[in-house]
Amino acid sequence: MNEKLEKVIVLLNKADKDYVASEILLETDNDYNCDVICFHCQQCIEKSLKAFLMYHDTDFPKTHDLMPLLRLCFGIDSYFKNFNLSKFSNFGVEVRYDEIHITIDETRKAFETSKIVMDYVKDCIKFES
Repeated sequence: MNEKLEKVIVLLNKADKDYVASEILLETDNDYNCDVICFHCQQCIEKSLKAFLMYHDTDFPKTHDLMPLLRLCFGIDSYFKNFNLSKFSNFGVEVRYDEIHITIDETRKAFETSKIVMDYVKDCIKFES
């Protein structure tokens, strides 16, 4: 396996860990963890997008803002235009430091979206080399 693919796999494994962490916290089924769950969902999406870009040899900015990453992704694959991620960028930084109220419904949506994005990226990558 080549070095680039190894790095892509590391990022996707980390994305999966963020997804699993959000899943475990969501199973507690209370509003207390919404900000932490959404942070992990944002991290899952961010790492997935960066893995996709890395796989396609595309440089990307060091950022937690999903929108520049998403624009780079749909420059490679127009299907990424189907993902509305504008709301999720705030979950990468602001929820860690500011008091932001996130509903359980918004949290579930972030959770579902993170899975969809991560799975799509995994489907796009050929793991054998």
